[in-house]
Amino acid sequence: MSLAELKPEGRGVFVQKQRASVYTMMLVIAFMEIVVGCLALYLQMNVYQFKVKVPQAATVAATPQAVAPAVPGPGG
Repeated sequence: MSLAELKPEGRGVFVQKQRASVYTMMLVIAFMEIVVGCLALYLQMNVYQFKVKVPQAATVAATPQAVAPAVPGPGG
């Protein structure tokens, strides 16, 4: 079988499609895990009807505190 027989009609260069590598499979598995995680989060939030109580202290902006001066180490 020659390259001329494999070449489809029309313009362009005939290139074989790459096979899936281990990295492609890792990408697919990671995507599936993210989808499963999103589904689990949705189901957990559905238990609480998507209402989350935030403590009042967490809503107040944190005030900047003075930074303690650096303590010199044993070397000076």
